[in-house]
Amino acid sequence: MEPIGDLRIVFERRVNNVKSLSEELTRYGYVFSMKRSIMLYTFAFVLMLALGRFYSLGFIAQAIVFTAVFLMLPFFIKNIFANRYNQKRFSDLNIYMEQFLYSFQRSGKVLATIEDLISIFEDGTMKATLKKARHHILHTFNEANVEGNALAIIEKEYPYDGLRRIHRFAVASEEVGGDYRESIRLLLEARRMFADRAYALQQKQKAKRREVFLSIITSLILCSMIFMLSSNIGVDISDIPLAQAVTASVLIMDLIIFYLADKKLTVGFVESDHQRDDEMVKTYHRMKNYKDGIFFQRLGKQIAKRRLTREIEKQYPGWLMEISLLLQTENVPVAIQKSYKLAPKVLQPALGDLILGIRENPASMEPYRSFLSEFAIPEVASSMKMLYSISSGAGGDARMQLADMIRRNQQMFDKAKKMENEDSLSGMQAMFLAPQLTGGFKMAVDMALLLIVYMGQQTITAG
Repeated sequence: MEPIGDLRIVFERRVNNVKSLSEELTRYGYVFSMKRSIMLYTFAFVLMLALGRFYSLGFIAQAIVFTAVFLMLPFFIKNIFANRYNQKRFSDLNIYMEQFLYSFQRSGKVLATIEDLISIFEDGTMKATLKKARHHILHTFNEANVEGNALAIIEKEYPYDGLRRIHRFAVASEEVGGDYRESIRLLLEARRMFADRAYALQQKQKAKRREVFLSIITSLILCSMIFMLSSNIGVDISDIPLAQAVTASVLIMDLIIFYLADKKLTVGFVESDHQRDDEMVKTYHRMKNYKDGIFFQRLGKQIAKRRLTREIEKQYPGWLMEISLLLQTENVPVAIQKSYKLAPKVLQPALGDLILGIRENPASMEPYRSFLSEFAIPEVASSMKMLYSISSGAGGDARMQLADMIRRNQQMFDKAKKMENEDSLSGMQAMFLAPQLTGGFKMAVDMALLLIVYMGQQTITAG
């Protein structure tokens, strides 16, 4: 009975995987059409039949390739629709953030801004989400932060940190008032940088996808050279079982390579500021516990410090933007304390020390100076000096200092995000080279078979 039970578990898992794929396709907007499906599978069948004939594949080898293509085709469809879905969400988010800031600048009210935006968008996810937010504001009573919770509905659907900053700024500005035109200009500039980064990343993804595809095509063409050579010298190796197996395997592997590359390049618009948090916190604590007197621990500390430095360079600008917005309504010590829960986890241990140091020595610069000092990041040291200057009331107009700090922060943030985007494309060189390796393997096998068959024929002829 146990084997039957195992088979049932395997079958249930396969059914759940199919259901999961179907649900994912539905979320991306795919609508099943029998006519379209027949046309798609027919096209795939004709394409693979032509490729099989080109490589002289037998019935069994061709059937194996057909099966692999038919099994993987739904996943390629998923990638296509995921790309369209994510591009639409990015477009909606980009328009929303820009129009939200312009509308809020005119009205100064969150509800009026949402009303304006509902009229801009066509029916779809964004408009439905905005209506939910409006309904929450109009029909929620006895709640302390109605507007903030309503905007959180939008943030849940579009989880981008820059959107949360805009919303927190709007809620705080509606509550406190004042002249917030400069802040809106800075947030609009941050939105523009976000859009430019996203467009640039999309173009790079298209280029990488095209490079992998051309690499596969080039590899397949080069593979055919041995077949052409064999036919020119009157030696046919295409019917040999090993040649059939290798050809079918290479075609399937190239198909898998392109799928993996396509999947890796099918990413969403969201720029997460909090990736690998737990791993980096552990690395931070390990670095603190390493002993400088022991060689291997000293080496481990240097490696950990390099990893953490790069991570902090990515994460720090986002936290500094939070500080900048909090400083619209709070003094520096309170802003730093309130930022703790919003900060990336990798910064929280050092922030805890900073908050404690400020409490113990409110007028001292030492807590600011020692914050993340072991990483020797110039931007951190510069911004902490400016925060201390604002806190102590020295160094001129605090508003001008704050605006200058935000501008520099945005440049840091943009640089950090571009680094993240470059990291997200890491590994694509391996995908580009993989088809050359599979093609090289096939050529080596074909060449060996060609020599064996040719030498055999020569031996027979000589005999």
